[in-house]
Amino acid sequence: MRGAAIWVLMLALSVGAAAQTPPAAPPQASFWFDPTQLPTFTGTVERYLVNPAGETDALLFRQGPQVVFPPDIADAVRDAAPPGRTLVVWGIRARQAPVITMLAFAAAPDATPGVVDRFYWRLGGAARPDAARISASGAVRSPYFAPQGQLAGAVLEDGTVVILPPGGAEPFAALLRPGARLAAEGRGFEGEAGRALVADRLGEQPDALRPVPSPTTSGPR
Repeated sequence: MRGAAIWVLMLALSVGAAAQTPPAAPPQASFWFDPTQLPTFTGTVERYLVNPAGETDALLFRQGPQVVFPPDIADAVRDAAPPGRTLVVWGIRARQAPVITMLAFAAAPDATPGVVDRFYWRLGGAARPDAARISASGAVRSPYFAPQGQLAGAVLEDGTVVILPPGGAEPFAALLRPGARLAAEGRGFEGEAGRALVADRLGEQPDALRPVPSPTTSGPR
């Protein structure tokens, strides 16, 4: 009986230890500088955004700015701040657009920050060649920016991301402003994480779309 009691005690202790296992540590990276010396931006996460390849690589603060980060840390960022929660971001803001490149993040100023292991300077996530065609329409929540601040598309009120080919957004700037009506068709991703497409047809209404010139057919610039 004594042996059985000891076995039950050991089992109880192991279960208790498993229940108290701390969450995984935030990702770390070795830079020659301390990213937490950079400017901080604090906001409430409104939603996470996917790109046309189905990767989560951006979020919108309820206060307005867009924050971009490498897709491979998306789970860690979401764990730190699900939608509706506050997130502290250390990073670099584009000079002429409200978009922030994340270099470190935390759920609170006094929490141990997670550090991004690489810079995410370019718009990523091109649609796959076999991606399905998607249609989207609605009011524009905000313009969508590349990490360096170039206008690249729009985010609709339902969270759909509409991206235009490189250099193709400026001619459609009036359709990409907040509150504008926007309809689009193109190839992209649609799933539980969200919806995003690279538009090849664009307009104010679904029945009045016009082709979006591709970089190879837009002529001299």
